[in-house]
Amino acid sequence: MDLVKVDVTSKVKGKYENGHMNLYMDKAQIGKVIETNQGLAHEMAEGFEFENDKIFRYEQENPNEVKSYVEGCDEGWC
Repeated sequence: MDLVKVDVTSKVKGKYENGHMNLYMDKAQIGKVIETNQGLAHEMAEGFEFENDKIFRYEQENPNEVKSYVEGCDEGWC
């Protein structure tokens, strides 16, 4: 399964809660921004990445692409 990195920055909203900024996409929390002595730290959920002031999500390259009409053709009849 090939994954591509998709810019989802415009779909992300921030909500300040419990001393840090939680990041949401739709209604799912995808990360948070925490202020540290070294500056801001970004903790992202699995499948998401913060890079160059943008937020990316890793997705399947062609999720609707059909590779085979059947699965498990190891018995040779398909």
